[in-house]
Amino acid sequence: MPLLLNIESLANGPVRLTGELSERELDMQTLDELIEVNKPLNYDVTAERTGENILLQGSIHMLLHCECVRCLESFTHHVNLPNWSCLLPLAGEEKIELSGVSLDLTPYLREDTFLAFPQHPLCKTGCDGTPEQTSRGGYSTKIRKASDENVETSIWSELDNLNLE
Repeated sequence: MPLLLNIESLANGPVRLTGELSERELDMQTLDELIEVNKPLNYDVTAERTGENILLQGSIHMLLHCECVRCLESFTHHVNLPNWSCLLPLAGEEKIELSGVSLDLTPYLREDTFLAFPQHPLCKTGCDGTPEQTSRGGYSTKIRKASDENVETSIWSELDNLNLE
């Protein structure tokens, strides 16, 4: 069920909305193969009427299942918007569409959550692209790529051998 706000209820003052929207209710479909939406969006929002606008303020939180762009390790990314706000005009060129006296807030929560998705998800800052594995002794070791064994001091050194004449 979408997050609906009855705008007539704002005549008595601010209205607090809390709860969660499932990924199905949000209709979130990412085009990024490395990001998967499989947890609900949690919200705690206060709505109030300010003149010819509706002001939404609160927090939005969602967990994403991601794969690192460098090492392809799975990890959880936290989308956390603690000071989220949105101003919705009731008049003018950019006025919002109402369904009777109700306003569907779901598209606004979805859009701002999408904007907070990582563009290039990394499992940790400084990931060098080689997945960690545990050796027989239980110590963490990095996998060494076969192509790295004979790397020269600079990848540009091959240009020194170019004959441009």
